[in-house]
Amino acid sequence: MKVLEEGKWKNPWSGEYVCCEKSCGAKLLVEEADVKPVDYASDFYFVCSVCGHKNNVKVNELPMRVREERGKGRKYSTGDWD
Repeated sequence: MKVLEEGKWKNPWSGEYVCCEKSCGAKLLVEEADVKPVDYASDFYFVCSVCGHKNNVKVNELPMRVREERGKGRKYSTGDWD
């Protein structure tokens, strides 16, 4: 198969966020590499480079490609509670 036009799939993602830590409030440009998966959940977060606070990123704010790429290192529960 030949790709005629790649579309948006490989476009880099970034977003502006404000650190929710009460004493910080830094305005940050968060890029793909800054987004980390939350283990045992479908959520994502980034760490503020000013104060070190973990900030949530809503799953629907991330493109599918970024969710798949950044979620690869996520730990999953096996469901065994022995």
